[in-house]
Amino acid sequence: MASDSARKGSSLRRLAITPVRVAGAGLLAVALAMIISAAVAVIDGGGAAAGLTAAALITASVGCALFFGSQVSPSTDSALAFASVAWSWLAVSLAGALPFLLTGVVSWAHFDDAIFESVSGFTCTGSTILADFDSVPQGLLFYRSMTQWLGGMGLVVLAVAVLPALGIGGLDLIASEAPGPTADRLSLRVRDTARRLWLLYGAVTCVVAILLFLVGMSVFDAVTHAFTTIATGGYSPRAESIAHFDSVAIELVVIAGMLYAGANFSVHWHALRQGIGAYRRVSEIRWYLSLIAGAFGLLLWVNNGELELFRNLRESLFYAVSLGSNTGFGSSNYVLWMPAAHLTLLVLMLVGGMSGSTAGGMKVLRLQVIFRYSFRELMRARHPNAVIPIRLGRSTIEEQIASKVVGFVLLYLGLIVAGGVVLSGLGVDPVTAFSGSVSALGNVGPALGEAGPTSNFLVFPRAGRLVLMAMMALGRLELFPAMLMLVASLRGLDRMHRQREGTKSP
Repeated sequence: MASDSARKGSSLRRLAITPVRVAGAGLLAVALAMIISAAVAVIDGGGAAAGLTAAALITASVGCALFFGSQVSPSTDSALAFASVAWSWLAVSLAGALPFLLTGVVSWAHFDDAIFESVSGFTCTGSTILADFDSVPQGLLFYRSMTQWLGGMGLVVLAVAVLPALGIGGLDLIASEAPGPTADRLSLRVRDTARRLWLLYGAVTCVVAILLFLVGMSVFDAVTHAFTTIATGGYSPRAESIAHFDSVAIELVVIAGMLYAGANFSVHWHALRQGIGAYRRVSEIRWYLSLIAGAFGLLLWVNNGELELFRNLRESLFYAVSLGSNTGFGSSNYVLWMPAAHLTLLVLMLVGGMSGSTAGGMKVLRLQVIFRYSFRELMRARHPNAVIPIRLGRSTIEEQIASKVVGFVLLYLGLIVAGGVVLSGLGVDPVTAFSGSVSALGNVGPALGEAGPTSNFLVFPRAGRLVLMAMMALGRLELFPAMLMLVASLRGLDRMHRQREGTKSP
């Protein structure tokens, strides 16, 4: 009896404390980003240093209280890991809004707009409510780009990498944080896996920043765009995004960075160790590149006659990669293109990049599984008694996983429809509403209609932006983990209630 009570108490303690500690670790990382951004503001001399410093102190204080006032249980189940990730994202998104408010860029009367910008940053969506970029201090624009860089690989993966206390049960945390169906262990030690992912992530970011500087960007522009390119976030300190520079060389560097970041970082690590053959062994790579190449060819064909040849080549390639990796950078206004081009771009937004990448969307791997599953069911209609496995390359997909993928895709599409219907009901035109829903859930950034790459998301009503925030969070956390967060939280409340009732009983 006593051991049973102890076991229940232990489970309750895990549910109550582990998410708190993970959230505290995330807030400390965000506070450090605010301090760095404050230093940039001081160097620039354009203001915002005081607001960023105040936000950092508040965030660090809360983060220290949460982190050092809690501990992680030695046994962490998947539901609890998912809940920890989800609640940490909620914490950093709320804290991340403080710099926009304390610098005066967003008024307190519109605090929800600051939260929108923060959520869009940490989820690597790239949708913005900012209109006059020239009036925004560079320190705050630097912080804004850093939110996407931290969100790209994930604050929780960072925590597992640098905080030994989170190493226990860390693989579940990495799996729940990595935007994709699976997490690949690169080392026997979970902490080493996280560190290797972040080492590669940071190294590639530095390479892209150097290349952008060499082809004509300022140091500030090179660093901020490198942050958001490798994070596939799409935030730019320039209102016109990449179009501001009007440089083919810059566009090619950004295209290479987006293409790289939209692929699985674990595969990149293996390729560094084993050579380029590591890419050839992964069928998802071939699907990913084929999807982008196919979209590029289709855009070229559709825009033929509408755009001059060189401009067609330039813009079609850029947007095939930008939206195929769900980055969302803009080089022109694709809203002016033909409807067939819009449909192509919408498919790219929907699918997204590879599993284990920083890209959003449904993921190419799930598209593979859906195609293989559908083909298998067609073959079964002809041969009902045949045993036909679902294969991806040399791997066989278990029935349970295939069913989970099908369920995910149906739920994903259902949420897009639901979001579009709600936004339409709030007065948004159907094209903007449904494309905005696709963009938010896929963490893309720009949409179609009035929310194109040259606009901002103030075209949506205030209530509509709340809907979009929820969809951005669901898209970044993945749907099943978000549901498990609710399950774990409700389970914790239920256990607390039962424990109280047991205490009251004679």
